[in-house]
Amino acid sequence: MKYVHKQFENGLTVLLMPSDAAESVFVNILVKVGSRYERSEVSGVSHFLEHIFFKGSKKYPQPTDIAQTIDAIGGDFNAATSKETTEFYIKAEKHHLDLIFGVLTDMMQNPLFDPAEIEKEKGVVIEEINQYQDSPSDQVESNLEQAMWPGSALGREIIGTKETVTALTRDKIAEYKDIFYQPENIILGISGNFDTEAVMKKAEAAWAHLPNTKTPKFEPISIAQKTPQLNIEYKDTQQAHLSLGFLSYEHDHKKNPAALVLACILGGNMSSRLFVKIREQKGLAYYVSASNTPYFNTGNFTIHAGLRIADTLHALEEIVKELRLIKSEAVSEQELQRAKDFIKGKTAIAFENIHRQLDWIMNQFAFAEHKKTLREFLDEVEKVTAQDVLDVADEIFAGNRATLAVIGPFKDTAVFENLLKI
Repeated sequence: MKYVHKQFENGLTVLLMPSDAAESVFVNILVKVGSRYERSEVSGVSHFLEHIFFKGSKKYPQPTDIAQTIDAIGGDFNAATSKETTEFYIKAEKHHLDLIFGVLTDMMQNPLFDPAEIEKEKGVVIEEINQYQDSPSDQVESNLEQAMWPGSALGREIIGTKETVTALTRDKIAEYKDIFYQPENIILGISGNFDTEAVMKKAEAAWAHLPNTKTPKFEPISIAQKTPQLNIEYKDTQQAHLSLGFLSYEHDHKKNPAALVLACILGGNMSSRLFVKIREQKGLAYYVSASNTPYFNTGNFTIHAGLRIADTLHALEEIVKELRLIKSEAVSEQELQRAKDFIKGKTAIAFENIHRQLDWIMNQFAFAEHKKTLREFLDEVEKVTAQDVLDVADEIFAGNRATLAVIGPFKDTAVFENLLKI
């Protein structure tokens, strides 16, 4: 994974990953801001910006100009907002690099933010909110985060609420953009078939002259959870949806590789403990999984399941039994190695594409103090021991760190609370 890195005097970071074998080019702009940075009254503005940037710029003033320009060359374009970042990308054949670089640069530097388009896009985003609310498997994860980080921007939904989206104005959107879309907060990444020196000069000409203003930081999480937290939402569903979460580790924490292996052993694939026990052996669920998600100064280890309503409590009991077991008995060397080999294999497949490799290194520059290559990351995974997994399980699965969110036809919350004694 070879790349060229340069930071301009204004703080903007450029990462170039050239490949003579590639037939395409990929231009990606990552901005180190997401819903975690928002004030409550503009909740959802990061995600709304993701939409409205595509709706007109100085060189592409009509709301469909950008889409038509990229579609005309068979390119791909999209954007995504998380709790801590917002990304915009365009991918096309290698000889279209100048075009897609120019489109992305103009839409980011010279957006029109047409008030009429803003009002129209509110309707689009509100329908997106409706879609999430009609999907209990998605909504239950949001409910979990609200219960896990109450009163914090980290606990709020990335997309915002209908009320906050409706209340957005051009001035509020432009102010947020001006505050956070500063050079020091931007990582520009380009991968594919191109001349490195020429592209670096192009990036410098387009971005190095921009003035920089220091950006505000997010409010750190300082929650000392002492008791299990519950969020039980009554809804007349055909399936119960459950998310059981535990506070875990922040970005760059030395225990994250062990937490990743733990998540794989519990619910990372169709051979994992929870999948075999809950679905294959007992037939209580259609889906069950486990994952570990780090953030700045906190993290979230989550078990997610869609369950037969009548067996929800039984399934939760079985999940808790598995958590007690894995924090009290070390996993076998065979099971440990299977999990590590699964992670390494899936990672190799996922990142064999140079554009995905660029995405990896851009995230390292966004989140990690100590930047790791994919090989260094995989070496850390391989070094995880059974004792490491046991120690992490014992630390994460403490009863006072548990938060449970459930959506389904349940009114009695006490029965769930009694099961969280881990």
